[in-house]
Amino acid sequence: MTRQGALSAGVAAVIDDDLHRALLARFGATFGRDEAPWRAWPLARSSSLPALAPHDIVLAEDEPADDVIARVAAAGATLIATEREGGRWIDTVRSPMGTWVLDSQADSDAPHAPAFVAVLLAARALHFPAHDALCLARAWQGSAETWPADFARFPRVRHAALAAPEQLPPPFAPCPADLGLYAVVPTADWIERLVPLGVPTVQLRFKSPDEAAVRAEVERAARAARGSSSRLFINDHWRVTIDLHRQLGGDSGIYGIHLGQEDLDVADLDAIRASGLRLGVSTHGYAEMLRVAAISPSYLALGAIFPTTTKIMPTAPQGMGRFQAYVKLMQPVMPALVGIGGVNESNLHEVLDVGVGSAAVVRAITEATDVPAAVTRLKAMFER
Repeated sequence: MTRQGALSAGVAAVIDDDLHRALLARFGATFGRDEAPWRAWPLARSSSLPALAPHDIVLAEDEPADDVIARVAAAGATLIATEREGGRWIDTVRSPMGTWVLDSQADSDAPHAPAFVAVLLAARALHFPAHDALCLARAWQGSAETWPADFARFPRVRHAALAAPEQLPPPFAPCPADLGLYAVVPTADWIERLVPLGVPTVQLRFKSPDEAAVRAEVERAARAARGSSSRLFINDHWRVTIDLHRQLGGDSGIYGIHLGQEDLDVADLDAIRASGLRLGVSTHGYAEMLRVAAISPSYLALGAIFPTTTKIMPTAPQGMGRFQAYVKLMQPVMPALVGIGGVNESNLHEVLDVGVGSAAVVRAITEATDVPAAVTRLKAMFER
């Protein structure tokens, strides 16, 4: 059944009411549910809109006027402007979390069909941010029983794109899908302690504005990992890492570089690729995963799964429901996946049961009273 609700100051978008209710009933427990109603308003002209609030989504069939964009932004609402290029929809999503431009196959002549509106509003009520809700609404097909997991149906990212869809770059050097226990630590001293314990994958996340200190720390970590079975990733410091990898030659001890979303915008990805080092990237939802998939990194880190105090996260904890959905979508196209964020000895089994070959831990090791014993127990959980 479809319906079209009305208010004195505007007419709501037509929605597939049965599908919307079914999605909330089916997936509310999996993802969590916002009890406040989300509403969508088609933009024929600015005067047709009601007074807007953060739970409103304005749907435009062309790029709206600047005053409309400003009005939506001032209300903390979301604006989705859709244009057609040949057989594809180009959706520009403007929300308090920023602007994304996504490109997807046009299955019909209606840019905002009742089923699209139903999935879009349900996804927002299930706590997905606007850009991820758009991805789900475009990828949706079939009944409310199956969550979207067909990678080919998901949109491509035009902004902020890392590669042109029509000219994708070569993939980065591959790494095993089973990176195993992945310890993320703040200093080279920790790398020196963990490598002899046989931790399969380690990451140096050293933060300092002092370039000389950074270089010394990265070199010390590299020398500690050199000739060992541990795979060493360096967080963020890609310039010094490439330089030291070249300088140390052969087995430099450095296996790869790990970057966050904000780092991708400034890093020289071609230089990292040419160095032969692996590249791992943190992601926090559908749009970010799709954006990064275009450059074929060595692994994707998915999270934060659980609450974490080790860094400020751009999104709320994803939870196991989202983590499972992300793995189901990405594993067929990118087998090396790492669960991150708040993982410890008490919940590691939940992460591994999803089927990933690696999980990153921080405090489970750095705050352990007996580090060798903690490493032994954590490694054993991967073997089981």
